[in-house]
Amino acid sequence: MDFETFRGIVRKAKTEKSQLFELQHDKIPTMEDVIAFQEQYQIILPEKYIQVLLHLGGGYFGYANIYSLDKDSSLFIFNHNPARVEDLLFIADNGCGDYYAFRVEGNMCSEEIVFYDHESNTVQNTGFSDVLEYLVKTGLRQS
Repeated sequence: MDFETFRGIVRKAKTEKSQLFELQHDKIPTMEDVIAFQEQYQIILPEKYIQVLLHLGGGYFGYANIYSLDKDSSLFIFNHNPARVEDLLFIADNGCGDYYAFRVEGNMCSEEIVFYDHESNTVQNTGFSDVLEYLVKTGLRQS
């Protein structure tokens, strides 16, 4: 999914279901903040995740959440990533101890979203090709 299509879906959802967007949103970073974050943590974030951060900032998104770069927020990405688990970067959770994540190879994150089940300590494919698809299908419950 491209970012313009995503923005159109979000605009329509905000009109039809505005209550889904009334919860906490985190501070929107600048591109300089994103670059500084990547340099500090030695990790390259996927382009579409960066676009989401630059436009939404992270926080609650409909029925889902998305971790942010806002160090003052409870949803700061590294509040939920004390150590990499099987080379994953957690970017969201389901509220039950499980996480949505990017796979990390070296210092590069993939666009694809996987699911980490904390009880079985397993990683499962989600079918979400990127963070935009995760937000639309999980956050807005659209197929």
